[in-house]
Order: sequence, then structure tokens, then C-alpha cells
Amino acid sequence: MQDDQNYFESYRRAGEILKIVKEESRKLVVSGYKLVDLVEFIENRVIEMGGFPAFPCNISINSVAAHYTPNLSADLVLKSGDYVKVDIGCHVEGCIADSAYTVKVDESDDELIKATQEALKNAIAVVEPGVKTNYIGKIIEETIKDFNFNPIKDLCGHGLRPYVLHSGITIPNYNSNLGTKLKEGDTMAIEPFASTKAGKLKSSEEVYIFKYLQDRPVRDPSSKKLLNVIKQNYKTLPFAERWLEKNYTGLKINFSLRNLIRANAIYPYNVLLDSEGGLVSQAENSLIVTSNGCEVYT
Repeated sequence: MQDDQNYFESYRRAGEILKIVKEESRKLVVSGYKLVDLVEFIENRVIEMGGFPAFPCNISINSVAAHYTPNLSADLVLKSGDYVKVDIGCHVEGCIADSAYTVKVDESDDELIKATQEALKNAIAVVEPGVKTNYIGKIIEETIKDFNFNPIKDLCGHGLRPYVLHSGITIPNYNSNLGTKLKEGDTMAIEPFASTKAGKLKSSEEVYIFKYLQDRPVRDPSSKKLLNVIKQNYKTLPFAERWLEKNYTGLKINFSLRNLIRANAIYPYNVLLDSEGGLVSQAENSLIVTSNGCEVYT
């Protein structure tokens, strides 16, 4: 098994926190609620309950598929009819729980939302030692297409290891040619995405989430100091520009981040959009592969 029992208990603790925060936050996904207030509520609750955000809370709306989190100055509010994807991560001592849900603001779940919910449920049902990841992808693709939508093939589920959000295992959202066999003790997140269009993505110029890559020589003192702050506080986990705006106002945050990207010291998670403007839904849970199936801990 890849982790000892103490690790599994930390995964479960992170999952318990996430279950509560998901339920509390879902009640706030209503028209007129500010996005920045929503992510701040979610991340603060994770901390209050003894965890730490494993990545910035993503609030991706309508044709935005992933990687959007507001800066402190953002004045965006939720609107009635919006498809709001809320992707939350919590870690306890590095052990990550990752889960997401989609709400159509002020309305009940429709077929687009149900497509990813069912795809996730059906995918989890076939998880056991020896099953191949591309077979899980086949189940996801077939389920989403049964609802007359398309899976987003460029996004995928992923393995989870201490302080590593995407590790080893890849769970495709379609029937890829290659797959790896799951084994007992694997920890991972499965996250189907469905689109009302072809399900192809394009990368936006906007970026609000980053990850430390490596130490690199940078001449600017502010950029050098910020790189040390990032490395010490977030290790290899993603972080938000918003987090730095709150705590390190003297470090020319935006300028320094761009400087560090150019130096290849940090990685930018550009906002991802449906390339045809299709509406997108997402569902996600984290699980541990057990001897005869799996344990969903979110």
C-alpha cells in the first residue's frame, strides 16, 4: 500500500472537513452572492475546522471550466441561471481531500448537472484493485453521452499523495487507449466534466492560481523574497494571488508573480474555457482503493 494507516486517517479527516464545508457552502450559491465572499468563506471554514486549503477554491461559471478564483478586488456576483462549479480542496498534514459540485443558481439540478453526477457515481462503482483507468474513463464517457453531452477530454481525475495534488494516476474522462491498473491503497480523485458543446478547451490569458516549481536566480529583490514566501508557505501545492494580496502587500505581488513565471520558478494555472462557449458541469469525489472496491472519503 502506498501510505501507512496514519496517512489514511489524515485523508479521512480532510474528507470529513470537506463534507461539512460543501454542505455549508452550497447554501451560499445564490444570486447576488459575491464570488470573493464565497471562496473566502470556504477557505476560512476549512482552516477553522483544523485543515488547510489544498488549493485555492475554484469557482468556475458557465463556459469557464476550471482554474478561476477571484482576486480580493473582484466584484463578480452570482446570477440566476449560472452554472457554478465549486471545487474545494482540504489537506491535513499534506493528505488531500478534493471534491466539487455544480449548482444552477436559483434552480434545481438539470440534465447537464445530472450527467456529471451520474458519471461520477458510475465510475466509483467500478473502482477496485486491478481495474484499468481507461475503463473508468469509458464509463464516464458513456454516461455523459447517454445524457447527450460530451465529456471534456482535456481534464481528468488524478492521484493524490501527501503535498502532491496531481500524482501518478490519471483518470481520463473518456475511453483512452492506455490505462494503468489500480491497486489497493491508491488514493485519487475522480472528476467528470460535461459540456453542451464538443468539450474542447482553450486557455485564457487570465491566471490567478500558481504553484512553486523550483528555485531560480532572480535579480529583483521583491521577486526573490516572494519566491521564498511561496516555497515556505505552500510547498508544492497551488496557491492564489489573493492569498498573497492579503498577507504580503509590500512585495509587488502581480509584478513579482509574472517575474517568477518568466524565470520558470512558478507554474501558472491559466483559466480554462470551453472553446465553443459551451456550458460546463463538474462533479468530483476523492477515494481510497480498498481490497474489494473503494472508500469514498469526501
